[in-house]
Amino acid sequence: MNSTVFKKIIKSLSPVLLAAALMLSMMLQSCSKPPELESIRAELEALVRNSAEVNDIFFGEGLEVYPRESSGDGNALYDENSGIYYNIITEKDGREIFKYYDSSAKKYVYAEEYGEPQKDSAPNGISFTDEGLIAFRPVVNGSADTTFYYKVLEDYKEEVREYVYDEDSPLLYDYVRLESKYQSVDQIKELAEKVYSKEYLESIYVIMFDGLKTDDQLIYARYMTDESGNTDFFLKSNVFKPYFETQTKYDLSEMKLVNPSRANYINVEVTAYGTYIDYETLEKKTGNYKKVLKFVLESDGWKLDTPTY
Repeated sequence: MNSTVFKKIIKSLSPVLLAAALMLSMMLQSCSKPPELESIRAELEALVRNSAEVNDIFFGEGLEVYPRESSGDGNALYDENSGIYYNIITEKDGREIFKYYDSSAKKYVYAEEYGEPQKDSAPNGISFTDEGLIAFRPVVNGSADTTFYYKVLEDYKEEVREYVYDEDSPLLYDYVRLESKYQSVDQIKELAEKVYSKEYLESIYVIMFDGLKTDDQLIYARYMTDESGNTDFFLKSNVFKPYFETQTKYDLSEMKLVNPSRANYINVEVTAYGTYIDYETLEKKTGNYKKVLKFVLESDGWKLDTPTY
């Protein structure tokens, strides 16, 4: 429509219709304006704060699982040289405990590593030194050249271990602990959809719950229900590699709206601390930097539309 025709239409409108048209135009312009930041600040801050739990479930260490350990002393290793059955116990903090059964005393003995491994002439397998240390020289691929020394712990209490795996357990998935807050795909989705937008979660759900197959790669779903019928455990992939070790931290005290922002979506600049790319030098750095987070307005309130990890 050219300007001449448009002007004729405007002139043909009655004063009442013209006023109504101008009012509608002003209302539409008003509706496109973003909200005042202070009116929704608390809501946005809560979304960023709550996103950390969702990020960890999806992209971090994820839900806690039962450790993949052999069950009981039936799987203890046997040292032919000494006739001793033994285990190496790895504790949660990474410390290794040497455990063996003393048949003469009829009890288990526990010892922790003492000093550095030695290239010496100790006998293969398990032996005992004059100083009361346990010498362990494991044979690997038919040869042994390193001796590990252990000092007996008098008051060590072995933690109670839960053995839930057997020969029918899946190899690529571990069992989520029963005390976990989340025991199903639906429960994780319910949490995620309180924080992130539906559009953002669409692609995330495919990787997390369905898996993905490309021409040269097979990505297993990170979480799934055990459909074998053998257990009621919720499953978590043990081949998934976490995206991060430490999540980005945010200082939300000085957030500000930046363009483009409208009534139903806004971009908010905040100060973040974490790893980022310096686009001037193209170097990966760690420290404070400015980050823009996008939020979209859905039927039940504002939602994050960009990841925060």
